[in-house]
Amino acid sequence: MQNIYGNPKIEMTGCSVSDDDDDDDYENVSDIKSVPAVPSREKKQIETTGRREDLQLTDLAKPVNFKDTGNLRKNTEPRTVPTFQPPPIGLDFSSTAVNAAFRDLTDAPSSEKNHKHGRLRLLLVVWMILMFLLFILLSSIMFIYYFNFSAQLSDVKQNVSLAQESTRKEIDIWKEDLKKVKQGNEIEALKTEIQAIKRFLGLCTLCPAEWTLLGSTCYFFSKSHQTWENSRKECIKFNSTLLILTSRKELDALRPVIGNKRFWIGLKKFSNKDWNWVDGTTPLFTNWNSGEPNNIGYREHCTEMITGGWNDLDCSQTIDYICKRLADC
Repeated sequence: MQNIYGNPKIEMTGCSVSDDDDDDDYENVSDIKSVPAVPSREKKQIETTGRREDLQLTDLAKPVNFKDTGNLRKNTEPRTVPTFQPPPIGLDFSSTAVNAAFRDLTDAPSSEKNHKHGRLRLLLVVWMILMFLLFILLSSIMFIYYFNFSAQLSDVKQNVSLAQESTRKEIDIWKEDLKKVKQGNEIEALKTEIQAIKRFLGLCTLCPAEWTLLGSTCYFFSKSHQTWENSRKECIKFNSTLLILTSRKELDALRPVIGNKRFWIGLKKFSNKDWNWVDGTTPLFTNWNSGEPNNIGYREHCTEMITGGWNDLDCSQTIDYICKRLADC
């Protein structure tokens, strides 16, 4: 006969077991025909919310193995039967029933994590797609902008090239004009120098009609009376000036022509109260009559010439005038 642990039946005689628990004691081992059954225990309610660490496996206590009764009888001293120790509370996860009971507990967190990971992967994929679309959009905008900018830059370069070409042509034209002007100025300067030499030598003898040549100078003696200001303007029309006398020699050359007539000359007292010629120069030679200029009535600011002598006179008076210019060669 075998007990619940699969061990052969052991008959014990002359042995006594002492235990404080009366429920599990064996009062007379020799009278026991068979090993009593293990007392049943109430199932401990397992909390499904417990941690896995609380469900650690615990090794069950091994049953007591007794040697055959023949050997027991040889021992004259009474032997104490080991107290039956119930297995510690714990679960054997090698059991199919226990694994089935806790399968949901072990699989639930893993399923939830997989679900979260799946959502994260989905969000990552969506984010990458959006970034890719944004990159394509930006690339398209940059390409269009670069294309337009290149076209505008090409137009600007073309316009600049045309402007540069036009500017070069204008510069060439200006250079030609400057050469002509320079050549013309050189020719005019040369003519002026030649005329100056001819005048100095007394070789210039050309005067306009009705003008009188004295030396190398042409003089015009008016035949109508004018104020001093109008006389000056009339001389300007003939490209000449109202008479400016530079020396007594010139005055003496004019005496036979002017006789006893009165003529305006180009000497006037301007606002600065000094007597100056119409060209702004100060007279180096004068031929005032005795007691002149006397500025009678504070109105005599212009100069007339009578038989070679000078007299200050009111500028509003009307008399003849003399114009002067150089003779042409």
